[in-house]
Parts: sequence; C-alpha cells; structure tokens
Amino acid sequence: MSAKGKLVCQVCGTALSGGSEACPVCALRRALGPETTSLLDFSSELRFEHYQLLKNKDGTPVELGRGAMGITYKALDVHLQCPVALKIINARFIGDDSARRRFVREARAAASVRHPNVASVFHLGESSGNYFYAMEFVDGETLAKSIQRSGRLESDVALEVVTQVAAGLMAVEKQRLVHRDIKASNIMVGWDEGRLDSVKIIDLGLANGVCRTDYFDDGRFCRNARVC
Repeated sequence: MSAKGKLVCQVCGTALSGGSEACPVCALRRALGPETTSLLDFSSELRFEHYQLLKNKDGTPVELGRGAMGITYKALDVHLQCPVALKIINARFIGDDSARRRFVREARAAASVRHPNVASVFHLGESSGNYFYAMEFVDGETLAKSIQRSGRLESDVALEVVTQVAAGLMAVEKQRLVHRDIKASNIMVGWDEGRLDSVKIIDLGLANGVCRTDYFDDGRFCRNARVC
C-alpha cells in the first residue's frame, strides 16, 4: 500500500523505509500472539527505538523468557553496541490501560533498585502504544534451568546463591517493595569455568509497595499495614 508515493504498513499505516514490506511493530505483535507466530515475516528488522532484536539462525528472535505480562528478548543497543534484555508487553494487552499501567509499574519498580544482585532496568519506551523496557543482559541461565541441567547444587554453592539472593531482596526492601514471586526461574546465575560467578534477581512484575506505618496522619488505622 502507498500514500502519496510512500510505502506504508497495511496494518497500522506507519510509513516504511528501506524497502520493507511490513512494519516491525506489527510484525512483533503477531509474534507475541500465541496462535500467530508462524505468520511472522522475519525479513523485517525488529527494532524498538534504538534497540534491535537479535535473531537465531532460523531468523526468529532470541527469546530469553516469558511471563504473564510479556516476553523478554535479547537485543542490541545500537548506540552503545552492547547486548540488553528487552521485555515487550504481550500483544493481548495492547489497548488494555490497566495492563499497561501494571507493566509500567513493574518497570519503574525494577528501575528503582540498584544492586549487584538485582538485574537493572534503565529504559522504558513506547512504540505505537506498545510498551517495552530495557534491562541489563545477564549472561547465564535461570537457577531452574541450571538445576534441571546439572542436578542438585553443592551445599556451598547453594549457600552462596541464597546469600546473594538475600542481599538482593534487602535492596528491594529498602525501596519499600516486596518481590512476591521469588523462585528458581526468577533467579539468574552466571558460571565461570564451572564456578558460580554471579546471582541476580529478575522480574519484579508482582512487586508491591510496603506500608511503613500502622496509622495515617489523621489517626486512622491502616488495615493493610504489611502490604498496600
């Protein structure tokens, strides 16, 4: 389709460049849909602002994980030329204001925490109403995959993982947040020649704020004194 001599996306009307036949945003929306992955045209460049999704040998995006709110892909910051993890809101939530608010809250909660044992979030973006955020790329695997691959951890390694996770949770708590979804699949571990190198908490999607007082200024009692 064209408008005044310019090629535009047949789905959303976005102007196209470089001879592309499909809008990368619309292409990724189809990819995020549970029933439409096979319809995706991976010949288009999957790019969100200055982040470009990296691809497998078969042309599909490199997926790092998926959750209730969205899918996380490995991407390249084209400005800094370094890898990042890019989480993109699931297509079924496009147009859902409540879901978008939860997604933005998740990004802001994660960005408020700066600690070696918590994966850092450093950019929140929006493209054609589709929210995404960029976070630190952790070179490793989830603790769940590590245990599935190699079996039970040695006791000294397990203690070190618990110690580092506890340190990360203390940093989360200092920001008046409760993670609420700590599990092996939300803990990234890195290995260096078979030795534990790093431990990082990921996914603050279910984080809630903590109420620090039992009473309001007017003297009323807060019934949600623990989490509200």
